[in-house]
Amino acid sequence: MVTINDIAKAAKVSTATVSRVLNNDKKMSVSTETRERILDISTKLGYVPIRKRKSPRIIQTMKKNIGILMYCSQQYEWEDTYFMSIRKGIEKECNRKGLSIRKIIHLGDLGDGEMDDDNELRELDGVIFVGGPDKHEERELYELFGSYIVYVNNLSNSGEYDNVGIDYSYATHHALNYLFSLGHKQIGYIGGIEHRGQSGPEIANPRKIAFEETMVEHNLYNPSFVHLSKGFLINDGYESMKNVLKKEVVPTAFFIASDAMAIGAIRAIHEAGLNVPTDISIVSFNDIDVAQYTQPSLTTVRVYTEEMGKYAVNMLLDRFEEREIPVNVLFPSKLIVRESAVKLK
Repeated sequence: MVTINDIAKAAKVSTATVSRVLNNDKKMSVSTETRERILDISTKLGYVPIRKRKSPRIIQTMKKNIGILMYCSQQYEWEDTYFMSIRKGIEKECNRKGLSIRKIIHLGDLGDGEMDDDNELRELDGVIFVGGPDKHEERELYELFGSYIVYVNNLSNSGEYDNVGIDYSYATHHALNYLFSLGHKQIGYIGGIEHRGQSGPEIANPRKIAFEETMVEHNLYNPSFVHLSKGFLINDGYESMKNVLKKEVVPTAFFIASDAMAIGAIRAIHEAGLNVPTDISIVSFNDIDVAQYTQPSLTTVRVYTEEMGKYAVNMLLDRFEEREIPVNVLFPSKLIVRESAVKLK
């Protein structure tokens, strides 16, 4: 079976160049000679894009083999059960629907170009991508699978592909309105930085955007109360809160972008001799299993990550059934009130 790697080697160009030429990407600047050389080689080698190889009649009867592409590394997934819960949902629904998960790839563990060279990936019928790809990955996946790909929580989704996400704006507004109802006005934000792919440009985090918009609407926004770290894990929250507590003015409450970060932040607060929620109230995000067992238990926004994974599987099945229009589904959320936030004294 001829691949774009074979064409790239024969034409002495990159796989990205081959992919964009074969997809007639008009935004790409490439010489006429190079373009004709690529097209000529692809014809001589008998290359056929995977998306054109799939006969609808065959798709309806064959046993489907799918892959799961995780934006994060395997270690990060272990530390942030948000991603693990999504994958768990995908695996459960695949098992229920008789789909075979043939390949699971953690892109955070791969070097540049390793995904391109994975021949097993080319034998799959479709993939579910958890997270957001960089532009190169997006092009390669389109070349391989066409419309047989579903993204879960792709923050840079352009609307061209199927995506299952969260209504971050509603969730954040709801969390802040709860803190307002408790009398808090000095409210801080602790979160991580999002990137497109592993090494792509920084992209706007919807929780941070919604936080800033809501605080501005209430004339309460203070940019010095916004604190960002590299990631969303326990140590990120711990180090961020340690830095916060060194400042002269400390907010009375925080909206923290993940439960893992909140757990680290609470540790830093306790080490400083302060108390949660008496001195500082906290509302976080995700409602991971351990959130109900922390001391104090976390008031947090529950997101239905496992259900998102299940829904992504059914969206992919819809594609196999020849649905052509891309769909973007936003899941709701629910504020779970526990012990980490109280009325301001």
